[in-house]
Amino acid sequence: MPDFPPFTDIHCHLAPSIDDGAKSWEETLAMARIAVDEGIGTIICTPHQCGNFGHNTADNIRALVARVQSRLDAATIPLCVLPGADVRIEPHLVGMLRRGDVLSLADRGRHVLLELPHEVYLPLEKLLDELRAARLVGILSHPERNEAILARPTLLPSLVAAGCLLQVTAGSLLGAFGPRAQQAAESFVQQGLVHFIGTDAHGPKSRRPLMRQAFERCLRLVGQDAARCMFSANPAAVAAGREVQAGRVRVSSRSKARTAIADWFGRKQTA
Repeated sequence: MPDFPPFTDIHCHLAPSIDDGAKSWEETLAMARIAVDEGIGTIICTPHQCGNFGHNTADNIRALVARVQSRLDAATIPLCVLPGADVRIEPHLVGMLRRGDVLSLADRGRHVLLELPHEVYLPLEKLLDELRAARLVGILSHPERNEAILARPTLLPSLVAAGCLLQVTAGSLLGAFGPRAQQAAESFVQQGLVHFIGTDAHGPKSRRPLMRQAFERCLRLVGQDAARCMFSANPAAVAAGREVQAGRVRVSSRSKARTAIADWFGRKQTA
């Protein structure tokens, strides 16, 4: 993509044989090649932690992700990987983060990727306050796929106003999780509630690490500046341990977005 930095994916189950993601080193390498072809330059590997994956320790994840990087380097796959976790919300989570038992994204001690059960919504305000007191910021993963949020989408604006950041799955924008999730994802993006688009990839054949079409969809929905923010600037800030501005993302009107997409693809054709 001309004049555009590589994407950073903050949610990807790339590390092998640790959760329900890649099942082998062959699958990990295949996913990595797909990611590079999609324009992704950095992936934060986020195996599940807590809940049914309480056995996944921070030290084991760190060691495995270091091995992933070594394998990528040996295969000359130009991809940077960093350790992190997809963290199921449970009691005493902040204490586990403080002790280092649960990983923050990129192991920077700044952002934590939070996963709700898919069927229910748990009030997050107290947890967000506790994270803030620990100098951490919560990123809620794939709200467009949570049944309770789909039933009450008005929950999200107040969460964002309270400082919560949101990550939507790239595949949701393209209908991979059904029309309800797609409509919700598009609505959240257009309202400026979404700070990150991640792949939440689990394999090389299904739920692959695909980004380009979702990026093009966001260009059409909200314009180039907001798309850059969600796919590149904000996730790169997380990977580097820098601050991501809370609150709503500034989005373009549909007419401005149409102009942006026309200009963008005009440049691609002449590049």
